[in-house]
Amino acid sequence: MGEEKIRVTYRIKTMIESPARSIELLLAEMTVGIHYVATPDGPNMSPSFEHVPTIDPSIIGEVEELTNNADGSFVVTFALPASNVDASLGGVTHLWTMIAGEVFNFHFVKEAQLTDIEFPPSFLRRYEGPAFGFDGVAQMAEIESGPLWGAIIKPNLGLTPDQAADLAGELATAGFNFLKDDEISVNPALSPLADRVKKIAARVREVRERTGHRMLYAANVTSDFATIRDACETAITNGADVLMIDAFCTGLSAVDFLKRTFGVPIYVHRVGYGLLSLSPDRNIDFAVLSKVLRMFGADFSHVGTLWGKSPRSVDSLRRIVATLTDDTFAESTIPVVTGVSLENIGAYQSFFGDRSIYMDHIDIYGGAVSAEEKLNALRAGGR
Repeated sequence: MGEEKIRVTYRIKTMIESPARSIELLLAEMTVGIHYVATPDGPNMSPSFEHVPTIDPSIIGEVEELTNNADGSFVVTFALPASNVDASLGGVTHLWTMIAGEVFNFHFVKEAQLTDIEFPPSFLRRYEGPAFGFDGVAQMAEIESGPLWGAIIKPNLGLTPDQAADLAGELATAGFNFLKDDEISVNPALSPLADRVKKIAARVREVRERTGHRMLYAANVTSDFATIRDACETAITNGADVLMIDAFCTGLSAVDFLKRTFGVPIYVHRVGYGLLSLSPDRNIDFAVLSKVLRMFGADFSHVGTLWGKSPRSVDSLRRIVATLTDDTFAESTIPVVTGVSLENIGAYQSFFGDRSIYMDHIDIYGGAVSAEEKLNALRAGGR
């Protein structure tokens, strides 16, 4: 059996240096490092192994595939020795420094996109993917089949914990399966985390005792690493069923920490992802980021929409959803589809399917129809 490899693929367009030399320098930077001398005319760069005879050849990677494109760019796959990264100490976070670092800011790189990562078995064994996935969450929500129907509490609209609890009771009574905090609300003075979670959870329990219907509640615990354990414990102690985190703000590996530590489903909001994936000339394909989030253990992950404020191409959406739901891990990550309405739910449900969650938001606040009428209309496929 050969040594395990980590395969990373990029689409790159270079300048100043030739494509061949650029590829050599990029591979060196990811493995053995680069020797360079800075001069007024620019840096003079070369792989370290050209200068240091003692470098162990086992850490040097290789170019596995190379395809030239008509626009002058090329697609290159590097195979890096997995032994360069300890999956159990450093892991994906350490790997990130190699594959998502200098490739985006070297002086000779004009455009760069990280388009794929293929992880070896040692990484898949270490991370194992979601602990709950669609089937586990559906069991918690006491439903036999999907989709899940969710809504978003907006305390930043001016809701106190009591008002948020009233709304939660209305939504639970209407039959929603899932309720989550807004991504920009953790512990505001108007709606402190402990008080908000306690009152919402109590109201949801009341509805379950009265009607038998269970609605899960996800509390936003996005925090600094120094305080995230306290935030999670506060949320769970006061009755949250799910922990929600803005992973692109806290750090992606926080998802892994929450999964391993607290034993509840993890809902990942993608706020902040645009800095990594939306630049036209330097970006990481969101399917790659989705793959990493699933590895870390996200039970829910945003995917974007066909239309709306954060649209994706059909091909891109298909790749993202496939990344979250293929057979890489035992459990799938639930695609989160937001901004649903009576106008789009038919097309959205046809595209994303029944093992997704569809999130309503502003329309539940003082709308012309009740929450129950709105949910029934959504379930019926909209207009």
